Amino acid sequence: MQPFDPPRRHWLRMAAAWTAIPLSLSLSIAGAEPQPAPAAGGFTDLMPAFWKVYDGSVSLDTDPRVRRLMTDFFEPHSAAYRLAGLSVTPERVLRWLPKFDLMAEEVRQLHRRFPALYAAQCARFQRALPDFKVDASPIWLLPSLFSFDAHLESQGPNAPLPLFFGADGIQRWHGSGADPAVLFAHEFFHCYHAQRAPRISLEVHSRVHESLWVEGLATYASEQLNPGASLVQLLLDDEKLAAADPATLRRAAAALLDVWDSTEASAAQPFFDMGHHGDWPSRIGYYVGLLAARQLGRKASLQQLAGWDRGALSDALRPAVLALAQ
Repeated sequence: MQPFDPPRRHWLRMAAAWTAIPLSLSLSIAGAEPQPAPAAGGFTDLMPAFWKVYDGSVSLDTDPRVRRLMTDFFEPHSAAYRLAGLSVTPERVLRWLPKFDLMAEEVRQLHRRFPALYAAQCARFQRALPDFKVDASPIWLLPSLFSFDAHLESQGPNAPLPLFFGADGIQRWHGSGADPAVLFAHEFFHCYHAQRAPRISLEVHSRVHESLWVEGLATYASEQLNPGASLVQLLLDDEKLAAADPATLRRAAAALLDVWDSTEASAAQPFFDMGHHGDWPSRIGYYVGLLAARQLGRKASLQQLAGWDRGALSDALRPAVLALAQ
């Protein structure tokens, strides 16, 4: 993974996550454009507009190509990228473009399959959790410049929670012909969880144990909805994380207890940041959270678990993590 690449899946909703990835460069904006109407599949699809510009630029030299992509696609859709929390610059497009060119046809094939994948996974999720209000979370498909395969960007506790899928990110991290059922389940569950427990799901400055629960429960939900998935798939194709041994998981669980109620970015970073380098694999909070959710799921349904919000959550979750630490 190149140094400029952000985390492979959705970035942390906490403002703390942004300190790990330098995305401060801004996109020049001529004014906010109207958002496009949702596509037939129920999501806003920016890929047709992208392909039109991309295909029209292939005969150009590199610098004019980058300028064409900026002026004809990224700048006109700057409002969508701001909503996703993603800054776009010519320099970033320049780094991304040669790698994207090598997989453009695979991404195009994924784009063709995406409406059917989206519709099937959405229907499957709603059968399992019929109280899920799918329209409450605006869903977008766009090129993410390899920033994410899927990403949620909280707008605050009283606003919708938009969900972004990066067609290029899905292709890069899940491969040609992949069925991203686990990814869909994980991200849809975040949207569902935000509807059931908004105080922990939409708070910008989450407590560490709340982030542990949000990520761990989404991982557990994807397991429940995809019972044949492997551990690597549940952890979103992170083989290093899936290989963490029991002793490492115990150390991480004990360290989580030490910063349980902290809202500091530095306290959360070792457990949830893709760029962490230390005593355990990055994003180990996802794995510890999964194990804790499995324990708690023996006595409560997925719907019940999703309803635990601030207050009751800490008392229920802490004994499970304490057991993992011993």
